[in-house]
Amino acid sequence: MSTPPGPPPVAAAPVGHTHRPPPAAPVVGAERPEVIEDWAELFSALADVNRLRLLLAIHHTPGINVTELAAAVGMGANATSHALAALRLRGVVRAERAGRERRWSIASDEIHTLLHQVGATHSPLHPEH
Repeated sequence: MSTPPGPPPVAAAPVGHTHRPPPAAPVVGAERPEVIEDWAELFSALADVNRLRLLLAIHHTPGINVTELAAAVGMGANATSHALAALRLRGVVRAERAGRERRWSIASDEIHTLLHQVGATHSPLHPEH
């Protein structure tokens, strides 16, 4: 009598031997969990639609003031200032004094690069980089 076709029989494991899965790859950020927490906080800040609109407008026109920024994104001046403060505290934007007003720009090279990767544009007046 012939054996039916199919997979070959599996050899029994030696007595006392248990199968162990291969070691897991190291978890990204496991050695420095604060890095993951910092990125999570940053992404949380960027998840707000109004803050993201402000960030895109600042990226497009570095040195824009709060009044121009509020008009560009359709927000009130107080809401704009509040959102900018949240971004500034996270190191995403910075303000430089120009007389009585503050001029806003992107402070983080990582965020600037990320904005370019998602297709954010600059004003024709902005220097190429």
